[in-house]
Amino acid sequence: MRFGALKRHWGRLGGRDPYWAVLTDPDKRGGRWDIEEFFRSGAAEIDAVLARAERMGNAPAARRRALDFGCGVGRLTQAMAPHFTRCDGVDISKAMLRLAREHNRFPDRCIYHLNEAPDLALFETAAFDFVYSTLVLQHMAPRYSRRYIQELVRVLAPGGLLVFQVPSDRRAVKPPPGAQSTPVSDRLPAEAFRAHVAAAVTSLSAIAGEQVTVEVTVRNDSPHAWPALPDALGRRQIKVANHWLDEHGGLLQRDEARCPLPSDVAPGASTGALLVVTAPDADGVYLLELDLVQEDVGWFGERGSPTLRLPCIVGGPDAPRRPPRVEPPEPASFRARYPRAFAVMSRIGVRDAYWAYRRGLDRVRLRRDRVLLARNRAIVAIRDGFYLPRLLNWVRRRTDFTPRMEMHWIPRAEVGSIVPDAGGHVTHVDEEETTGYQSCRYWVRKDAPKCGLAR
Repeated sequence: MRFGALKRHWGRLGGRDPYWAVLTDPDKRGGRWDIEEFFRSGAAEIDAVLARAERMGNAPAARRRALDFGCGVGRLTQAMAPHFTRCDGVDISKAMLRLAREHNRFPDRCIYHLNEAPDLALFETAAFDFVYSTLVLQHMAPRYSRRYIQELVRVLAPGGLLVFQVPSDRRAVKPPPGAQSTPVSDRLPAEAFRAHVAAAVTSLSAIAGEQVTVEVTVRNDSPHAWPALPDALGRRQIKVANHWLDEHGGLLQRDEARCPLPSDVAPGASTGALLVVTAPDADGVYLLELDLVQEDVGWFGERGSPTLRLPCIVGGPDAPRRPPRVEPPEPASFRARYPRAFAVMSRIGVRDAYWAYRRGLDRVRLRRDRVLLARNRAIVAIRDGFYLPRLLNWVRRRTDFTPRMEMHWIPRAEVGSIVPDAGGHVTHVDEEETTGYQSCRYWVRKDAPKCGLAR
């Protein structure tokens, strides 16, 4: 997701369900967070972090100023106020910051800033003794989160402490307790190629060549169990896979991503998989078709099993569309119905011009009327220059826009090189497991400059 889209999505999330967007507890969705409980959770978190820093010997050398990066509605900024002289919260969402100022119980200490740039240039270097960020960097593409990590180290004062969290890797779906994984013995029988495929999203948006993780759930609708492991020669394993199609269903890429099943799947049972797909290299509108395949045997969809197609916009909502080729009626049929008119048109040389006009008219009509439909999204092609599609685009982007949270990760080794290059050093790493990801909490210090006499 590009930075402009990131601002738009989080701005809408801040207006619709801001507290759940900060802490995505499934039971609290739809405005069910108790405000006092919400802010108490922030106080408990900051108290625990600072207490652990004391035990580790990593406590900030001074407690003058603290930064809450990605502050949202101020849950953690308010919790920092009793510990520091001044606390700054920064966020990308105006709606979130509006609520943060309403809940500000320490107006003399807590200040909130809107930052709409992919850096922290609004803060001077070495300005903060304590910098904290959690559940923030994971929602932006790595090209932005890498830059922000460098900026967080830059604004950290010598002797200060930076604590930030970011997923380090995609974790495979864990099989349920007691699940077994057995090798496949042979080709699946024909009646075993029956599955129901579902996804956690209804549409995708990406930039060209970007990797996107799709959470897929498959159900075994056949009377036969699906073994999870390949045979002794490493063949015939059952995997979740995908095709790339153009927006009209034409095949563009047959084989793209693969993800094995985490365990055997009994008849009627379901399992999950995390499929990492790579968006096409050219901007446009595509269909991501999710299916299962038995390697060296064949695809489930080609044997009658239903697949799942998700619309994918590569390059943003104004991505170029690919109108289908319009074939006008054959000239022979026109000639049979109107032989005299055909003869006259042939003699005076307007026949070819007439068919060119018909092709162009049909293309314009299809471009005008063609609509990409997805859940809470409808985008009309605007290449033809009609004002109505432009108006529909403007209205639908504001009324039917569905905000979403993307999940990204940065490998631990890469973070280990970003921090020293920015002038800090990692003192400790806490590994945590979240849904679908291995997450790391990094403790970073920036040592005070050593004083000495120059020779």
